[in-house]
Parts: sequence; C-alpha cells; structure tokens
Amino acid sequence: MHMKHRKRTGKRRLLSAALCLAALTAASGPFTAYGRERGDWDMSEDGKHWMYMYAPDEPAKDEWVEVDGKEYYFDSKGYMKTGWYKDKEDGNKYYLGDDGAKRYNSFTHDGHFVGSDGVILEQYDDWRKDMKKQLNSYLKSKEYKQADVSQRPGFVIADLNGDGYKDLAVVDRASAPRRMLYIGIWDRDEAELVPAALADAEGTEATWLTRNPETETTWLVSDYGNGWDKDYFLLDDGGLFFDNVWHFTTRQDDWDTPLFYINGSESSREEWDESLAEAAAEAGSPLPNPVIFLTEEYINQTVDMFPSEEELILWES
Repeated sequence: MHMKHRKRTGKRRLLSAALCLAALTAASGPFTAYGRERGDWDMSEDGKHWMYMYAPDEPAKDEWVEVDGKEYYFDSKGYMKTGWYKDKEDGNKYYLGDDGAKRYNSFTHDGHFVGSDGVILEQYDDWRKDMKKQLNSYLKSKEYKQADVSQRPGFVIADLNGDGYKDLAVVDRASAPRRMLYIGIWDRDEAELVPAALADAEGTEATWLTRNPETETTWLVSDYGNGWDKDYFLLDDGGLFFDNVWHFTTRQDDWDTPLFYINGSESSREEWDESLAEAAAEAGSPLPNPVIFLTEEYINQTVDMFPSEEELILWES
C-alpha cells in the first residue's frame, strides 16, 4: 500500500502510525469508497487520527470506505472512527474495532455480540444476561458459600424443549447430582428464562432429567425414595412447562395390604409394574450433557461461548 503524509516532520511518530495501519489492513491494496475513486491513507496533522484522502486536502467525510471486504467510517472531520458508531442513514449502531474495521459475528469489548449485519443481537444479549443472573443468584447465596466445595451446585445449559434455544438446569451437587434445583426454559417472546421447575436443596425426593433420543423428548423424573412413589413429567415440545404424564403411588389398606395406583386410579400390581416399565422406557436415559461446576469462571466461559451457525440464525430471525 502506498502511504503518504502531509509533513516530513515527526518521522518516528508517523512511522509508528504507518506500522499500525499496516497491521490493521493486513494486506496491501487501495481503499475504495462506495461510488468514489480510490484514495490513500494519511495521518491528521496532530498525528492522532487516520484519514482517507481522495486527493490533497480532500478527505473522505461522513461516509463508509471499504477495502478487502472491511468497512471503515470517517466522521465529519475526516477522522477514522473506532468503537460504537450510530449510522445516520439506517439508525443502527455498529461496532468498529481498534483497527477501525466494522465487526461482524463477534463479541465487543463491552460485552455485546454483533451479528452478520454488524448490529447487536439484542435477544442473544438478553439470553446471556438472564443466564448469568440466574446462575449468579446461586453463586452468591448463603448456602453456596457455606457448603463444602464437593457439595456445591452445578449446572447444565442445553436445548431441553427442542426449539433450538438453550435452556438452563441447576443441580444440587456438581460432583454427584441428587436433585434439580431449577429448570428454566428460554421464552423468546418475553426474552427471559421461565421457571419450569423449582426446588430447594433440602427436599427428600431425588429428581433428574432424562432424554429419549428416539422421540426427542425431555422428561423430569421424581423418585420419593420409598421404593414405590414416582412421577414422570414430560416437557412440552417447544413449550415452557412440564406435564405430569405418569404418577405412581402406593398405600396400605386397613389390613396392611398394599394398594397400587396409577394416575390416581387403583390398579393391579402387575399392571402397575408394566406401566412403570413403560414410563421408564418413554423417559429414556439421564440427560447426557455434562454437569458444570458452578463458579464465576465456568459461568462466563459457558454462557459467553461463541454461538453456532444454527444459533446465530435463530438469534437473527
């Protein structure tokens, strides 16, 4: 790239600026403004700003300039912009990196994420914010701080209802989960996690999530620890809540004879056993997603993970 400067003085400063520009462009070649002739880079007289000159004393002003697929904006003074810029034409805010180039499909320095059009993905920002809010509420709780490290909660982030958006499950112990503390399903319309199940860590029943890969359904199983009573809750496909599909319980009559009930109706022991096996088969196996230890570092790493192509399409739709 041909570089020129207005003055010969300050060679060391201008050389440093030239090296900086070479790094940001990453390739030689002329810049082209939309519908304008090619120009050259130049440094402002105070040595603080890059400018784009069509000719001597004719800088690009209030316009976008493109080179090698990268876009830059020059303000009313002809200075290259960095950071956030609100376009006067479309009203959108775009993020320009330290090198001046408009960013696409990337995180910004202040924690936002811009999509394929360079605009903030508001829904994705909302999702990350609510995920961290829920997880941090457990992280900052008195119970968490007083618990031994091996007894502290863990979490799973996965698409539970099959709508493509990842949901949240918090378990009582990351090392050996016994019960679900919280299950939140992402509601796109309200841009928030909706509690589908809540429990405290002191309950007696064991609860866990299962997944049936054949039917692509997610279940919440509750075992009351007495060897008899169990519930199977099915998460609605694309929905926000669980339905109690199977309820198994027993009790004894006045002569201590066991009585068996399925969904509130008395049944024979044989029918009870067959239905229980059917429910277990429908529910499938425990959710295969790994449980992540609840720490600030792991929360940020997991929630701020770069979205997949499929997820980007969802957040941009």
